[in-house]
Amino acid sequence: MTTISAQVSDELYKSLNDVAKQLHRSSSYIIREAITSYIEEIKEDIEDTNDAIKILVMNNPSRSLEEVIKDLGLENELDD
Repeated sequence: MTTISAQVSDELYKSLNDVAKQLHRSSSYIIREAITSYIEEIKEDIEDTNDAIKILVMNNPSRSLEEVIKDLGLENELDD
């Protein structure tokens, strides 16, 4: 196992110790669980975002600027 260190506010440190005491667990255990939970949540968010991007790309193929200008009827607006 690797050891890491982090600076936290005095308030967070107190909360961590309070929770650890209430659960009869070490503060290291609480930190490990919190980091694990956070990382899993972020990984799911990233996966969901990537899936949404894939769906958008499949359902909305890219269009050139010229196509967008034509579709919006702006050809004459940009001739200046």
